[in-house]
Amino acid sequence: MVIKNNVVYGGPALNVPAHLSFGQYIIDKLTELSIDDTKIALVHGDSDEKISYKQLLHDMVSFATGLRRHGVTRGVIVAMCSENRLQYMVATMAAICCGATITTLNPQYTKDEAIHVLNISKPPILIASETVLKQNLALYKEVGCIKTYIQMNGQAVDSDIVPFNEVYVKVEPQGFDTGDVQGAIDTLYLLYSSGTTGLPKGVMLTHLNVLYAASNLMSDSLESRSRTCYLTVVPWYHAYGLMTTINNLINGKMIVYFPGFFPEKYLQAIEKYKVNVLFTVPPMMIFFAKSPLVEKYDMSSVKLAWCAAAPLSTDTIRQVMRRLPNCKGILQAYGMTETSTAATKDPEDDATIHKPGSGGPPLPGVSVKVVDIKTRKRLGPLETGEICIKGPVVMKGYLGNDAANRDIMDDEGFIKTGDIGYYDHDGYFFIVERIKELIKYKGHQVPPAAVEGVVLQHPAVAECGVVGAPDEEAGELPTAFVVVKPGQKLTERELLDFTNTKLSRASQLRGGVIFVNEIPKNPSGKILRRVLKQTLQKKIKNKL
Repeated sequence: MVIKNNVVYGGPALNVPAHLSFGQYIIDKLTELSIDDTKIALVHGDSDEKISYKQLLHDMVSFATGLRRHGVTRGVIVAMCSENRLQYMVATMAAICCGATITTLNPQYTKDEAIHVLNISKPPILIASETVLKQNLALYKEVGCIKTYIQMNGQAVDSDIVPFNEVYVKVEPQGFDTGDVQGAIDTLYLLYSSGTTGLPKGVMLTHLNVLYAASNLMSDSLESRSRTCYLTVVPWYHAYGLMTTINNLINGKMIVYFPGFFPEKYLQAIEKYKVNVLFTVPPMMIFFAKSPLVEKYDMSSVKLAWCAAAPLSTDTIRQVMRRLPNCKGILQAYGMTETSTAATKDPEDDATIHKPGSGGPPLPGVSVKVVDIKTRKRLGPLETGEICIKGPVVMKGYLGNDAANRDIMDDEGFIKTGDIGYYDHDGYFFIVERIKELIKYKGHQVPPAAVEGVVLQHPAVAECGVVGAPDEEAGELPTAFVVVKPGQKLTERELLDFTNTKLSRASQLRGGVIFVNEIPKNPSGKILRRVLKQTLQKKIKNKL
């Protein structure tokens, strides 16, 4: 890692097999891992349904052969929509091996969101679960682009739907040809930006983007090889969930998965499968820090926890570490769908150089700078501005959105993230907030995440989300939505007295406290501040 001319360089780029399709890369890796007939690839944490690497490879190429008979070839867009389940992973990797472009749909999309993303991708084929098709088949048919429906489980909900098992054509993996792709050009994943500040955009990630992201996970260290069992509940229709699961599968890890976060079952799975590594989002870390359930189960197998998708306070990290006795670190990475998930990452194998609260230094081959929001001048260490990223992880662009493609790139070829942060003298990056989510109080810029970190220190607070309430004189007043722990009591005055001693004058909760039953979040764990603002505006309107 080098800092030069106020740009942090992550070191020499990795050598990746750019001549391969990612599908061929998957087949090569799974073939190596299949030598051991007993090696388990995936386990459903609740039902205990398992599949070995050998069976996964056979199912994958057999399903891919069947998909080709349904017209799936290089460049064909295949939509996936389901909760986390085994068939999702088999079908996704099979379509990748056909050279297809994978687009993932969130089962919780509203009607308008679903129509919006389908009009971006226009997939001719949809592979979905029974639940999804029962809820949305009429909508999908209304949009009209989907010609073939494949149902993962259950009885077909319509006469023209193809059952999952009928797609299989049994073949041996050695005879399967993935075909040619242009790794630096062909789109492998068409994923969607989170849409927390507007409608999602279709992010195009190439085979080369994905190969590079996968290569960054590969490590020959003894410490990494000793971690064999990973646990995830992050949805596979989200970039973080999809890419970490596939990339760690082809790195030989056993992945225990759930279709959602069920606290007690999650803890039971850690104890039962002796899970070594957790993939989490901030709300789950807050659960680990505060829930009494954690102390009921054996957490001694956990050696590492990754937390991504939103900032995590150092206080929460310290609390979690006290409850995971053998955990060497709560590590964070920073990036976005547009950067193939991670662009910076905490060092995994040396606990002595972790910096709590940091997203780590840039990955090899990646350059990151911080610029002044107004002047676009590069800033030095500890100066706060917009983070901008360049390197082989950066997307090909947004599908069908020339205006957004122009807006997101700067004059030096860096992608503008829209995130506020800084780097220290060691080149470690710290994320403060989204530009659009900063609260403007009397000329001060107040990061909501920093205020939330203080509110969460109160022992009676389970969750919180902070937004700005409009104010004619001050601009905006920091306002907290708070979920109180079950069995606890908390008044607004008590919380204000607690936080006023810990917050700067500009950051104090002058907009007050609103007690709620839950904080709205997207699937990756990011707080949906626009929803909180809408709720706040309704409350203000009702008072008038």
